[in-house]
Amino acid sequence: MRGLLKIRVNLGFLVNPFYLYCIAFSIPIIAYLLGWSKIFPGLSAYLILFFAVTFIIFIFAGYLLIQNRQDLFIRHPFNQYLYDIIFWLIILLCFINIFYMGYLPILDRTHNYREFGMPVVDPLFNSLCIFFSVNYFHSFLDTRKKKFIIYFLLILFIQIVLFRRSSIIWIITSSTFLFLLYKKKVSLLIITAGIISIPLLSYCFGLYGNARSKLSKSFVLNELGASDAFKNSGISYNHYMTYLYVSSPLANLQENINKRGEEVKKGDARDFLFYCLIPETFTIRLEKPLHLSPPVCNLITPELIAGSIFMVSFYTLGWYGMIIMFFYLFIFILLGSYVNRKWNTFGLEAFSLLSATVSLSIFSNFLNRLDVIMMLFIYPVLFHFIFTKPGKSAGSSFRILPTPKPLNAER
Repeated sequence: MRGLLKIRVNLGFLVNPFYLYCIAFSIPIIAYLLGWSKIFPGLSAYLILFFAVTFIIFIFAGYLLIQNRQDLFIRHPFNQYLYDIIFWLIILLCFINIFYMGYLPILDRTHNYREFGMPVVDPLFNSLCIFFSVNYFHSFLDTRKKKFIIYFLLILFIQIVLFRRSSIIWIITSSTFLFLLYKKKVSLLIITAGIISIPLLSYCFGLYGNARSKLSKSFVLNELGASDAFKNSGISYNHYMTYLYVSSPLANLQENINKRGEEVKKGDARDFLFYCLIPETFTIRLEKPLHLSPPVCNLITPELIAGSIFMVSFYTLGWYGMIIMFFYLFIFILLGSYVNRKWNTFGLEAFSLLSATVSLSIFSNFLNRLDVIMMLFIYPVLFHFIFTKPGKSAGSSFRILPTPKPLNAER
């Protein structure tokens, strides 16, 4: 039995943005089969066909992309003192946020935690937190220095007390992808432990969400539409919240498909441009002068607002919007892959974050968020030049990592 658990399995090939799109949207489709919610509409044949076609395209694209992924493992000398400077910059931005807002979300529940954050400072703070937490985790794997894992855990703790559940998911998801890319082959013991921990993580995730939103057990089970099958199963209602979080984006997308007419109304193309493609930070500032208003999509219930990358695009342009959004995602992945191959000092981090961006697209459209654009297109280039600048070699060291063979050569 011990010998079996020591067997190492190659899971690194799964960390591919194109493959992860297929996995991410397959999970809620499978979750639908559990029948735990009575407010979910049935999935239409057209929606299933859309995903089937896009899965085929992305599986083929993923196979082509995987051939060049070894470029991500090239390493350059670093000035390690810059890591400390950036960490304390993150802490400084955190305190500026707290002093500006005048409260801490975990201690003061009278405010809406979604409104916490100073303009300009908060996107910079949040994006640096996510980008460098993944980098600190990578640095710990390279050097085994405790300070890097301490930095990583402190940033994660900050996100918890600020009620930034999405940031926590970003950090954990990206770090998991980086670990799989770094190790490439993972023992069955770790895989088994990961599978066993899923129910615990699901419970904790639901518990944290219920506490953050102050939802009672009665409200979750009755108002949020738990089916009799779930109520009679004896499973904790905290698991039901996790179930809703995972599968409701697809339900909301289907709700819009069911309720929207075939014709596209005049002005929808403009809404698609400003609320699907242009960074939302700019759109918010243009709403008054351009008389824009956010599309009010159909929801299965007001408490569940996630609708995947495709909900707003369908609401504004119908199936044409979803198709355009799909190809925009395709181009986004190609550009992101080019950036972290061209400026590859942080290639592994950037590729892990790109993979997380695509996998989390089941929840929302992250392609028009300025902090995501900064993490994927600006930070890899900016910090590539900062960390490899001539004359910065004092106190620097190399990250040692064997150059891997192309993945197709391992098969």
